[in-house]
Amino acid sequence: MKRIITMCVALVSAMLMLASVASAENGSSHPTQAKDAAAKQCAAERKADRDAFEAVFGKHAMRTCIKAETDDSQAEARNAAQECRAQRAEDNDAFVDTFGTRNGKNAFGKCVSSTVRAEDDEDADEFKNAAKECKAQRAEDGDAFRDAFGSEQSRGKNAFGKCVSSTVRADNDDDEMDDDDEMDDDDETDDDDEMDDDTTDGEETPTA
Repeated sequence: MKRIITMCVALVSAMLMLASVASAENGSSHPTQAKDAAAKQCAAERKADRDAFEAVFGKHAMRTCIKAETDDSQAEARNAAQECRAQRAEDNDAFVDTFGTRNGKNAFGKCVSSTVRAEDDEDADEFKNAAKECKAQRAEDGDAFRDAFGSEQSRGKNAFGKCVSSTVRADNDDDEMDDDDEMDDDDETDDDDEMDDDTTDGEETPTA
């Protein structure tokens, strides 16, 4: 009986592992996995600055944060899967050497999880820096700070949370613009290379 139970547990574990790999390959994330990822992200932000975290997300900060971050966690998983597929397609051997531990079979899952973790660490740093920046602004001129970020309904009491969230959002927008600029630069470089190739092909070999 114990042997049968053990075999059943092993079978279920294997099925869950295969489902997890398939989910990563497809660039998707199960709702529970996305919620767990969001919880880790929120915990990292709370650790970075608890006062700022509670100011941004309110009374039930952790619950509110997880609900807000779950969709972003799913998007991060999709983006990470896309990035890992590109790395694997470019050089599969190097990809397996970098991420694989069980004959390379788990390389893709390891790549996705490490990429998401790096993104979460970066987000936590941005949150911490935003909180630090807002505290400096508040210390410099509290009245101007409340006028700039606080709402009339709260009489400026929500100014700190509004400042942090808007600063983080602005930083994310800047990052997206930088990524777009890099893509445009790459496209221009490719076009220049093609023009150089065309010019070379069209040149006549000088005769003596």
